[in-house]
Amino acid sequence: MFMAIAHLRVERLRRIFFKIALLILTAGLFCGCQPKEVTSARLYFRNNDWNRAIEQLEQAVKLYPNNPEAHFLLGQAYGRKERFKEMVREFDLSLKLSNKFAVPIAAESERYWVEKYNAAIIALDKEQYTEAENYLLTAILIDTSKYEGYKKLAAIYLLTNRTEKSLALYERLLKDDPQNIDLLSSIANIYYSQQRYQEAVSVLNKILSVAPDHRDALANLALSYDALGQRESAARAFELALAANPLDVDLIFLFGEHHYRAENYPRAIQLFERVLELRANDFDAAANIGSAYLSIAENLRQKLQNATLGPDSLTPAEIRQLKHDAIDNYKKSIPYLEKALELQPNQPNLWRNLGVAYVNSGQKQRGEEAFLKVEDLKMNSAK
Repeated sequence: MFMAIAHLRVERLRRIFFKIALLILTAGLFCGCQPKEVTSARLYFRNNDWNRAIEQLEQAVKLYPNNPEAHFLLGQAYGRKERFKEMVREFDLSLKLSNKFAVPIAAESERYWVEKYNAAIIALDKEQYTEAENYLLTAILIDTSKYEGYKKLAAIYLLTNRTEKSLALYERLLKDDPQNIDLLSSIANIYYSQQRYQEAVSVLNKILSVAPDHRDALANLALSYDALGQRESAARAFELALAANPLDVDLIFLFGEHHYRAENYPRAIQLFERVLELRANDFDAAANIGSAYLSIAENLRQKLQNATLGPDSLTPAEIRQLKHDAIDNYKKSIPYLEKALELQPNQPNLWRNLGVAYVNSGQKQRGEEAFLKVEDLKMNSAK
């Protein structure tokens, strides 16, 4: 009886061990083995024989279309041959089947994208626009999600006078990111360059709805209103811009130009003076102050010339005051014109203005010297 029980126990153990061995073998068949085409391709990978690797892997994906590794390796091989369209296709198929190769796929795609993007930047620096465009189109093919590639491509379209193509690209990107300030700014700049000022205003107001203190949007809004002849709206935009950026020299200068064009010379002078406080050797600010004082003086002189005897004529006291004010403004213009000419001496128009200021402030000889300088500059430029 004891022997029979022992025999049964041994048989049961044999059956259990057989089942375990079968499970191990089956697991090895399903988990450890790979198609022979994939094994061959890996050998070709080691020798950088990408053409033969591709042949093997193309067979593998036909025979085993649900094998994510085969698709991943085929994508890798395509990448080495710069067949990026096929690479992207195979990577996508691998990811649809499994996330097992997601990390190396992302690394491969990033490497190629950076390579093509950097090549585009180098070509762009050399003004090789066709090459730069091709590199960027390849980078975008490799990774459609990276915004930088589209932005540089749009810049190339602008540089090569394909403004509408650039605008279309920005607007397409804006559909996916309607509050992207960078995109909105680029679109507004294009509208402004095309003198589509009302459309520029609309886009700039969208920026300000997202970022109310946006410096460039406020400044460009003011310039757009100026171009439309809406001076009050322009002034309000400048005031808001300066309230947010009180030490921004360029903004102050632009606001000064706004008043200068409107012939509001006293306010323009105040703003240009502020520019010189912040940037002492600003040629344009000095020249504009000198010209503004000169314009005030010339306007007063014209008023004197138009004065007539009669019921609406000026009194002798008013005439004396006008003469005094005109001379005073001629004198005030001189140091600023002189400063500007110290910074940029070859400016015939400024020498002429300085000559006018000298003569009308009683410095006749210095005025004649300034006029001679104008003639010298003209003769030298004609040579």
